[in-house]
Amino acid sequence: MKIGIIGAGNIGSVLALRFGENGHEVRIANSRGPASLADVARETGATAVEAREAVKDADVVVVTIPEAKVPNLPKDLFAGVPASVVVIDTGNYYPQQRDGRIEGIEKGTPESRWVEQQIGRPVVKAFNNNYLYAVTLSRARYMI
Repeated sequence: MKIGIIGAGNIGSVLALRFGENGHEVRIANSRGPASLADVARETGATAVEAREAVKDADVVVVTIPEAKVPNLPKDLFAGVPASVVVIDTGNYYPQQRDGRIEGIEKGTPESRWVEQQIGRPVVKAFNNNYLYAVTLSRARYMI
């Protein structure tokens, strides 16, 4: 399976590693560009690419960036990507620790619905139900 990951933090890096170990073709992107991902690519076996390249021809796309950064994704990121491609959102909204206030979420829009509105695609929420799980995933990276 071809998996595109947007975000190379704790969750993105661990998912890249685990998906690659299971035989999937993984491309990973971040906001700083492929050159900044040399260590992640070496550690995980994923191919470092720009965001548009991560979603191109992917069977699954994982968006694993802070909620506050979602509106910064290219508006046409999913242009030409078939509707059958599953988009997974791993984000959690942390208004005090990281994201600041996001008005739509504060007014009651569920996080995953808010992400859908930003990227123009339905999403499935997975891999990050709470902070403890994210820390566990991060630590799992070093238990190889």
